[in-house]
Amino acid sequence: MLDTPSRILEVAEEMFADQGYRAVSLRSITRACNANIAAVHYHFGSKEAVLERIFETHCSVMNGERIRRLEACREEPGRPPLLEQILDAYLRPALALPGADERTRRFMRLRAAIAHEQAELSQRLVAKHFNAVSGRFVEALKAQLQHLTAEEVYWRFHFLLGAQYYTLANPGRIQALSDGLCNPSDTERAVEELIAFVAAGLRAPGRATVSPPGKRE
Repeated sequence: MLDTPSRILEVAEEMFADQGYRAVSLRSITRACNANIAAVHYHFGSKEAVLERIFETHCSVMNGERIRRLEACREEPGRPPLLEQILDAYLRPALALPGADERTRRFMRLRAAIAHEQAELSQRLVAKHFNAVSGRFVEALKAQLQHLTAEEVYWRFHFLLGAQYYTLANPGRIQALSDGLCNPSDTERAVEELIAFVAAGLRAPGRATVSPPGKRE
């Protein structure tokens, strides 16, 4: 059985994800988890502090695993190319760690709600909990992608994030288009395909090395 703070966080996360941040009050959280308002104020102090703890809980585990895997990347016989190892270190903790599937999708819905309703708060939370780790991965990618400018690496990392978020959200689009052949709920396959796709995009020539239209031989 969860203790009171953990129960409050679990219920608040579900409610923020399903109803939006603005629509949920501390009192509605306490009613849903059968706690009293004094308990929320004692353990957290405010609704924003509850949200902050939810981010911290998700991000500390994910970021810790990402860094552990990044530091284990190395070129050795029998291992994938270093670029694929770096991508695996970044993507796998978000998509394929045990128990991450449904909880991670719920957290993504929560993040989408916050971004829509409270853009400034969302940007602050994302910067606080993701920027340092993402920066380390960007630097690791720059070292592997000498054919790209720094600007191009950032753009391609931006597209990596978009592909990751959509895969996590799993709105059912690819299942419908493929008649069930592809399903992002198969997280291992999703990670493998996403790594292959992103690696190909990262290795593609930079704009400076691509001939402009009309000048190709």
